[in-house]
Amino acid sequence: MRNLSWPKLLAFAAFIFICFTIYDNLQEHKAFLEEAEQNQVEERVWRKYVVNRLLEGPIYSVQIGALPESSIPTKHNDSMVTISRDLFEQVNVGDTIPGYDVEGKFHTDALLKEEVRWFYILLTGFSLYPIGYILYWLFKVKVIWELFSTISRRLYLDRIAGFVIPFLVFGGLIAALLLFLSTETKSAFENGYEKYFGKNHAETTALITEHGFDRRTSKYDSSEYYISLMYQPKDHDPIFLVKGVTWHSYNKYTNEIPIIYNIDNPYQVFARDMDLSDYTSVLMTDTVFITCISVILIFLLSWIPFLLWKRKSHKSQKDHPF
Repeated sequence: MRNLSWPKLLAFAAFIFICFTIYDNLQEHKAFLEEAEQNQVEERVWRKYVVNRLLEGPIYSVQIGALPESSIPTKHNDSMVTISRDLFEQVNVGDTIPGYDVEGKFHTDALLKEEVRWFYILLTGFSLYPIGYILYWLFKVKVIWELFSTISRRLYLDRIAGFVIPFLVFGGLIAALLLFLSTETKSAFENGYEKYFGKNHAETTALITEHGFDRRTSKYDSSEYYISLMYQPKDHDPIFLVKGVTWHSYNKYTNEIPIIYNIDNPYQVFARDMDLSDYTSVLMTDTVFITCISVILIFLLSWIPFLLWKRKSHKSQKDHPF
């Protein structure tokens, strides 16, 4: 009892809690996949829609079911289903697409694989602490520590361990941040570059068919505002599209909205006119805020292993001046 302390008890409690959470999620994930495998279905395409969020580019979607009420992609609108661009271009209204019915929600094969991929990415992140905790106590065993020390000396790992171990630890955190930056942030940058520096653009006026917004569950999160559009690019069939807009544009445009579209990809659409209020709203979005925080954290985390190594080297020189 003398060796017990609050930090050790908290570390053990965190280990148990995370292990239980991982086990519980693994069971839920297994049940999710089993239900999907047992409920293979086909759904008829009612409408084809492309969603352009406020910052991100085209998301190819279809609406399924009988006479969906809305084309606004809210978390409660299960009729909006994301599909690949290839499938979007192949399927026609009235066709059926295969998928899985899980917990009352339709999943395409691509969407199911995407959820599985993200599950294992998050599982890997949550597993870092339990693995580190187990290794910490294993190295407390004298036999294991002596074996590790022998291998380390023979491979000269002891000389660089002071730098490599912190680098691996903080490198994992950096990798997680880069994963976020490679998804939403990457899409936002590509979309922004196309809007302001793209060459092959055309202008037109789109007809607004619907307004809607996705209200966030927390009062501290801003809602996402959408308008449903219909327009006809040159030498192209009419396009039905949902565009994410700012609160200012959401209220400003009621019947029509001037837009810019990419001639090479007419599903990529931008609001033509933006003022200071619109740009302020863009800067206040979660994507911009989290991107800025991620960049700052990556910079700081990248420096910590170097500073720790430099501090250790300086201390070693003081202890052994010759």
